[in-house]
Amino acid sequence: MASAILDRFCQKVSQIIQSEGTACFTLGAADNRLYLQSFVDLSQRAVPELGPQVDIDNNTHLTRAVVDAIESDRCIILDEPIHLSDIELGGPVMVVPVIWEREALEPEEEPVKHPVGILTLWGKRGRPTFDDEDQQLAGTLAQQAAALLVEAHLEEFEDIQTAFATVPVGLILIDTEESIIVANAAARQVLQVNVLQGKPLSQVDSRGQLRELISQLQPGAQSQATASFVSPLGETYAASAQLTREGQSILAFTRSPFSTAAEELVGQVAHELRTPLTVIQGNLQTIEAIMGEEVTAEDLQVADEFIGTAIIQSSRMFRLISETLNISRIHAGKEIELDVTEFDLIEALDQILLELADKLAGHQLLRQAPEALTIEGDRDKIMSILDNYLKNAAKYSNPGTTITVSIEDQDGEVAMEVRDEGIGIPPEDIERIGKEPGFRTSASKDQAGGIGLGMVYVRRVTEAHGGQVEIESELGEGSVFRSVLPKHQPSSGSPTTKLELT
Repeated sequence: MASAILDRFCQKVSQIIQSEGTACFTLGAADNRLYLQSFVDLSQRAVPELGPQVDIDNNTHLTRAVVDAIESDRCIILDEPIHLSDIELGGPVMVVPVIWEREALEPEEEPVKHPVGILTLWGKRGRPTFDDEDQQLAGTLAQQAAALLVEAHLEEFEDIQTAFATVPVGLILIDTEESIIVANAAARQVLQVNVLQGKPLSQVDSRGQLRELISQLQPGAQSQATASFVSPLGETYAASAQLTREGQSILAFTRSPFSTAAEELVGQVAHELRTPLTVIQGNLQTIEAIMGEEVTAEDLQVADEFIGTAIIQSSRMFRLISETLNISRIHAGKEIELDVTEFDLIEALDQILLELADKLAGHQLLRQAPEALTIEGDRDKIMSILDNYLKNAAKYSNPGTTITVSIEDQDGEVAMEVRDEGIGIPPEDIERIGKEPGFRTSASKDQAGGIGLGMVYVRRVTEAHGGQVEIESELGEGSVFRSVLPKHQPSSGSPTTKLELT
C-alpha cells in the first residue's frame, strides 16, 4: 500500500515524539507477517528492501519485541539497534502495537480488540531513551494509525463482526473446517438459533443445504455460488456463498437477489462511517496530547494539520450518511429531494480530491478545470457523482496509469468527466452500466469487488438534475465517464424526483 497520507502521518509521529524515524507495518491476518507500509527517516535514507515482508516467527530483536508488544499491549523499548534488510536503525528503538478496538455491538458479543500493525520509532533526539510520556503519546498516535490501516486494508484485518452487524441481510463467516466464526442477528433469525459462533455448520444445517452450497466453491475456478435455502420455519431465502482470500466462506441470506445488493451497499456505506469518525477522534486526542503547558510553533503547526484532516473527514462522514439515506429511499422507490443551492463546482471538486488523495496516490492525476464555476444543484449529491467516477477509475485501472478529471463550461451546461486507462467495457455492455441494478461486466468482477449499484446512483442523481450520463470505452484501453448537467435548476418549488430501480 503506497500511501501519501500514511507517510505524512509517520513524519508527524517522528516530529511529535522527536525520533530520527518512524516505520509503519501492517500485520497480515492470514500469514502472521509484517508488511512495511511506510518508512520515514529524517536522515533521508532509502526505504529498505524487505522482499516484501517480515515473518514475526523469526527469532530476531525486532520480531521478539513485536510479539511482546502485541501480547502485552504496551510499548517495548530496545536499547540496541535493529536491522531492516541492509539498513541499521540506531537505538533506542520503540515498538508500538497498533490495536483496533470497538465495543460490543450486541449484548452477547465480546468487545473486539484486534492487532492490525506495528509502529517502530528509532533514535530519540535530545535524550538517551523514550520516556513514559513518549510511550503514552505513541499509544495515542497508534490509535490514529489503526484507523488509517483499517481504512486501507479492512478486509485483511478480519473485522467481519463490524461489517456483519451493519447489514440487515443474514451473514455467516465459516472457517476452512466448516466451523462458524461469526454470524449476525439476521442470520440467527433465519436459522432460529440464539448462538451460532463457534458451532460446527453441520449442527445448524440439518438438511445439508449450506454444506452443499459451500461444496460448489472451488478456489481459482468458481469462487461464488447461489441456491435456494428453506429455513427451519419453512421460509425460502436466496442463499449465496463466496470464498475469502484465506479460504473461508461467507454465506448470505436474502429474500431477493436485488435486495442483497442494495442492503449490502447500504451496509458498506454505513460501515465506512466508522473510519472518518475514528480518524476525527484520533486527531482530537493527538491535539489534546501535544497542547500541553509549553506549546511550540511546531506543535501549533501539527495541531493545525490534524484539525484540517478532521474537518475533511467530518465532511466525508456527513456525505456518507446522506448517501446512505438516499440509497435506502431509491431502493424503496420513494422520492428524494434535491437540496438545490448555488455553489462553486471547482471548490467541490478540490474537496473530493483531498478526501480521495490516498485512494488516488498510486495513479498519475491530471486536473483540468477553470479557476471557478458557479452552478445550481445539490452540492453533496453532485460531489457523490465525482466521488464514484474517481473511485471507479482508481479501482479499475492499474497503479501508475493516468486518471484525468475535467470540468468544462458548455454554454448553459457543465460537463464533469473522468477518464482512465483501465480495463475498459465491452461495447455490448456500455448501455447497461448504471441502468441495470447489480450489473457488472466480467472484467470488472475479475478486477475488483463491488455490487454494481454505485453507477445506478450516479445515473439517477444526474438525471434528477436534468442531466445525462455519457460513457465512452474501449476494451483494454480505458473509459470515459461524463455527467452533463444544466448550470441552473428550475426555480418553481423544491425539485424532487422519484428514483425507482426496476
